[in-house]
Amino acid sequence: MVNTWDIGKDLGSGTLPESLISPIDGAEMVLVPGGPFTMGITQDQLFQILTLDQRQNPVFYTETPTQDVELESYYIDRYPVTNFQYRKFVRETGHRAPWLWDHPLWGKPMQPVVFVGWDDDRAFARWAGKSLPKEAQWEKAGRGTDGRLWAWGHEFIPDRCNSREYGLERTSEIGIFDKGVSPYGCYDMSGNVWEMCEGKWQEDYLPMRGGCFLGSATFVRVTCRWTPEDTTNGAHWLGFRCVKELPHE
Repeated sequence: MVNTWDIGKDLGSGTLPESLISPIDGAEMVLVPGGPFTMGITQDQLFQILTLDQRQNPVFYTETPTQDVELESYYIDRYPVTNFQYRKFVRETGHRAPWLWDHPLWGKPMQPVVFVGWDDDRAFARWAGKSLPKEAQWEKAGRGTDGRLWAWGHEFIPDRCNSREYGLERTSEIGIFDKGVSPYGCYDMSGNVWEMCEGKWQEDYLPMRGGCFLGSATFVRVTCRWTPEDTTNGAHWLGFRCVKELPHE
C-alpha cells in the first residue's frame, strides 16, 4: 500500500515552515535547510575518538576522510518511528508485526519500534508517503554544519542521550532528552536506537547510524557507522525515522 503525500501542494509557494505534521503517520517533521555540510571526520577527530575509546577500533576509520556534501532542503522526523505509529501501519496494511511487540520492555506506545528490518521500514515509509533517509541526509540532520561529533556538540555529556553511560539498558520513550537535540531539533540521534539509512557501508552492507542504549560514548556519535547482523528482522536496538524530500522546481 502506497500513500501519496503531495507536500508541494500542502506547502504552497511561501517560506518553508520549520516543522510540520506528516498527514499519514502523524509524525512531527523538522526542516533541514539546503546547502553544504561536512560529512565524516578529520584525522584529528579520529585520534580524539580512538583516545576516548582507548582502543584501535577499525570501524571508526570508515568515517574518514571528510567530504563536502551539498543537499537540497528536506524534512526529517523529529523522533524515531514509535510503536504507536507502527501499529497504525500494521492495522491498515496487514504488514507483519515485529518480534516481541507486546513485550513490556519493548512494546510501549512511545518507545521506538524495534525488531524491524530495511524492507519493513521501506514499506512503512512508502505507506507514509516518505522514504528512509540517505546517510548524508541523516548525518546533516544529526550534526548540522559545524562538524560536531554528538547531536548536541563537540563533547560527550552522559545525561544528554540514552547510551551505556546513562544506564537504562533498554530503549527509552521518545522526547525525553531535551538537552540532546540536534541543531535542527531532532531527538535521539545520539543513542537510544541505531537507525537504518539508505546507502552502502563497507562493500555492500546497509548502514545504520547514531548508536543505541548499549553503546558507549564513541558509538553514539552522529558520524558513527555500522551494520546489523540481521538486516531482515533487525534487533532490540535497531529502529528508524523517515524523511520527506521536496519536489524539484
